[in-house]
Amino acid sequence: MRSDLDKHIERQLKDREFKMLFEKAEAKRKIAQEIAALRLAQHITQAQLAKEIKTTQQVISRLENPNDKRMPSLDLLDRVARALNKRLVISLRS
Repeated sequence: MRSDLDKHIERQLKDREFKMLFEKAEAKRKIAQEIAALRLAQHITQAQLAKEIKTTQQVISRLENPNDKRMPSLDLLDRVARALNKRLVISLRS
């Protein structure tokens, strides 16, 4: 059974602008969550990751914060992926 919140979101997703913003926020949340999980699984600090990709700990902190509205660049995501021994994969879906 769907909750009232689920029903409300489903109705709102019919609005094109809301849907775009919702999907962007969801993508940012997933990016933040995955990077933090990968970093922690490798037992490295934000500062260590930052040093590896030649940036600051604050940048990594923002990257891992799903509430930060800035979308990371592909270059930054690629550098993070390589530092974590991963490959950046991008797909377009309907």
